[in-house]
Amino acid sequence: MGKNNRNSGNQNNSSNNGSQRRLALAVLLVLMLSFFWFMVTDNPAVKGLRDRYFMEQSAEEQDGSGSEEAGNSTGSSSDGASERAGNSEDVPDLDSSALPEYNGDHYVTVNGNTPDFPDDVYSRAGLVSDGGTWKTEGSKAGKIESGKLNPYEYYGELDGLGRCTVAYGCLGEETMPAEGTERGDISRIHPSGWAKAQNWERCHLIAWALSDENANERNLVTGTHYLNHDGMRPLEEEVEHYIWNTGNHVLYMSRPLFSGNELIPRGVQMTVWSCEDQGKGMSFNVYCFNVTPGAEINYVNGVVTTEEQAQQEPRLYVVNKRSGVFHYPTCEGAQSIYKKNRMEVTATRKELTDQGYVPCGYCEP
Repeated sequence: MGKNNRNSGNQNNSSNNGSQRRLALAVLLVLMLSFFWFMVTDNPAVKGLRDRYFMEQSAEEQDGSGSEEAGNSTGSSSDGASERAGNSEDVPDLDSSALPEYNGDHYVTVNGNTPDFPDDVYSRAGLVSDGGTWKTEGSKAGKIESGKLNPYEYYGELDGLGRCTVAYGCLGEETMPAEGTERGDISRIHPSGWAKAQNWERCHLIAWALSDENANERNLVTGTHYLNHDGMRPLEEEVEHYIWNTGNHVLYMSRPLFSGNELIPRGVQMTVWSCEDQGKGMSFNVYCFNVTPGAEINYVNGVVTTEEQAQQEPRLYVVNKRSGVFHYPTCEGAQSIYKKNRMEVTATRKELTDQGYVPCGYCEP
């Protein structure tokens, strides 16, 4: 009898333990699904809260924490394998404050338009210094031989603020998409500073046509149409045509330049040098402006104010005090705001954005 009671008790304990484990797993699954929904949902209220949260997190990481992360980053080649990167101090310095103000040109030259790369860019390509020039390792004639080059792509890790750092490589037909390939969807990537309904575009640091890179968060920055199509694209097409016409390779480096802890780059530096002909075919070092002529850009939160918007009269808006997002009163997102977080104000759009509030991405006030 005693033995049967003990067996019964053991079975009950085992059953209770099993029930507790199943309950714990169920709770964990619910938490994971809730977190996933919070990160990907387009619900206006949740989206606003999510964006506000990450903006506040970014603001707390000031005093140079972002640059420290960037200075010791790692990266990956195009096949996704992790590799050790050179420190950011190896990348030639470019001070945004020393650059001319935007004056109508799509880009300005840097360093007298002379390409300048970190040693890592050359060594990964299989190049070695030879009395002030470069040659492929083992080349007795002192030349750069195509067959001895190592085509590759490198994308630096995001820094502490979630910003792209640098992308470079030795590009050629080997790194380009196969003929007839179409570019994949990149809409799931939201680069640092991304804001809906502000006409932002996802700009590749190394163009898809040169790298076959699609939704790579280390290769996409928040940029204007002016930067993407008018500044960078013509230069990218020059490189693409050069490679197809010659079969040669180019050293290529592209990096966004931020001011302080801003989340959107003020511009992108592009440096290109053709290998086999020692720069005779392609050679430039430029800085492309990330601007929209006639519009004011907040490079922290991604709000763009056109001249027309700046001249708008005051009107009624509904502000979510918790998320910092403002809406038209008729917006579904405005109607779902909890009473304690709801604030109605009569103001201009610019007055609200100057105070740090962000326009709703759905009603687009």
